[in-house]
Amino acid sequence: MRALNKYLSFSKASLQIMLVYKASLALNLIGTIFYVVAMFYLWQTIFLHQAGSLPGNFTWQDMKAYILISFLLTSVMVWYDEWVMGRDIREGLVAVDLARPIDFQAKRFFDAIGGIPIELVSALAVGIVVALFFGGIGMPADPAHAALFLFSAVLATITKFGLIYCVSMLAFWTTGVTGLSWGRIAIQNIFSGALIPLVFFPDWLRAVAAILPFQGLVSTPAITYLGMMDMPTTAVLIATQAAWAVGLLLLGRLAWRGASRAVTIHGG
Repeated sequence: MRALNKYLSFSKASLQIMLVYKASLALNLIGTIFYVVAMFYLWQTIFLHQAGSLPGNFTWQDMKAYILISFLLTSVMVWYDEWVMGRDIREGLVAVDLARPIDFQAKRFFDAIGGIPIELVSALAVGIVVALFFGGIGMPADPAHAALFLFSAVLATITKFGLIYCVSMLAFWTTGVTGLSWGRIAIQNIFSGALIPLVFFPDWLRAVAAILPFQGLVSTPAITYLGMMDMPTTAVLIATQAAWAVGLLLLGRLAWRGASRAVTIHGG
């Protein structure tokens, strides 16, 4: 418990830092409002000009739930991005963490989740209001799928941290990750299904997405919520998601071993 409280203090500090920048929070909130409204209007227009349902038996009610879930999951851990670690490495602030008797990856994880309460609450408030304006969304298929969705959403957050952390490690060699961060976000938005559900992809592109970790960020939780797959298939998707979450954390630890030997502070 003492060790957990120690790491939770980093989450608390991260949350407090986030609250200091109220103007930034307000601007981000305005940006999210425009984004989610635009997505709802875009897909509403598509469904108005499409007879029946789209591929994957998506109805407009299903798509509204999918958009909301995608919006919520992509809204968390936005404040903590690669640029945070890139800045710390470039400015030598990472030396403070190296001098502490703490696990570097665990500390960064608790830093990352510190801002999630604010990000989630603000995104949920915006998303629900917009969804109600468009006529509400469909509920989970059943209680079992609702529980699996919550578990899958937690795995999605861990997977997202794993991806950010692994990309961040490259800053030890490049001393800058802005371009890498934008590249990750672009690839992530496409292959996670955040912009377009993966069932709309051609078969070959969907096969590529299936072997990458990104589908666990949005697609797996969303289709679990909607109950679009039977239980055995859903279990396989969540198991794959869990494997990627653990695998990325382990990959991050391996990368840290090499990165800690590459760091240069005051010429040494």
